[in-house]
Amino acid sequence: MFMKSLLGISFGLLAALTSSTNYYIKDASLGSGSTNSSTSTTYKLNASSGETQGSTTNSTNYKTTSGTIQGDQANVPTAPTLSNNSGLYYSKLNFIINIAGNATDTTYSVAVSTTSNFTVTNYVQADGTLNTNPVYQTYTALGSGSGSLAVGLTPNTAYWFKVNAIHGKFSATGYGPSATVSTAQSTLSYSLSPNTLNLGSLLAATVVSSSTISFTYATNAANGGNIYMAGSDTGLKSPSSSNYLIQVSPPSGDLSGLSEGFGLQALTASSPLSMQSPYNGSSNVVGAIYASFQPVFSASVPVTAGTATAKLIAKSSVKTPSATDYTDTLTFIAAASF
Repeated sequence: MFMKSLLGISFGLLAALTSSTNYYIKDASLGSGSTNSSTSTTYKLNASSGETQGSTTNSTNYKTTSGTIQGDQANVPTAPTLSNNSGLYYSKLNFIINIAGNATDTTYSVAVSTTSNFTVTNYVQADGTLNTNPVYQTYTALGSGSGSLAVGLTPNTAYWFKVNAIHGKFSATGYGPSATVSTAQSTLSYSLSPNTLNLGSLLAATVVSSSTISFTYATNAANGGNIYMAGSDTGLKSPSSSNYLIQVSPPSGDLSGLSEGFGLQALTASSPLSMQSPYNGSSNVVGAIYASFQPVFSASVPVTAGTATAKLIAKSSVKTPSATDYTDTLTFIAAASF
């Protein structure tokens, strides 16, 4: 009696679930791990149960697995577009994801590795750094057509990038094909010419200028850099005249009005290099020579092919001791801010 009651209840529930005032499904039973269908005059119901277990089939651009496919499956993104900004990026790379026709609210994660088979994989985070957990962001958040930056990378290293997509629950794709590009080597190049200058005779109350000093400067440092100068004697010194010193008191002086003095004047600088105070004077205004290094030319961004010029200007007075050994050794160095 107990079993008959259970069966009666079961049939009653089945009838209630498969019929209404207007509709009737002939047969709602399903075979295990198989398919079945039910029909009425205007409707047909197909059903399936179970998952088929099997291998994955793939090629260079496509991959398929056996079993059912989610109804809202996102499109697999194609390989991203990568750039090291023509060799200027040594610790970061630009990537532009290819959305493969996905909806605007689709989100993406970007996998990064230093090996083509992604033996060790990290993922781009919201701030551009890499970490071990994927972070999903929209195409807009990833910079749209301008792309975004992966930062904190190692110079002179090849990186592989690949992208997957997700659009709603249970719709995540596999990662698409990868693309690769290398970060640049961090660089700094610098030269100046000539290495020796002769001011000639220092005539009393007469301003004398040297020939032009020419500089070249280039760096891919993100924050640019500087050309610095320091003098061993902070002026023209004569050992034979009890180390008499012709100099300008820091920071600068106008030799047109001073009785004597010696300093450097920057003449030109190609952008993004710029002339720095106190050496950016005009006419006969010079910057003083310091014992410590002072910036003469500076840039706050990478410099592809910078050029600059400067000259030395001196003046003696009627009271300046006569001598043939007035000299100073100026040292110019270049530095970059990586």
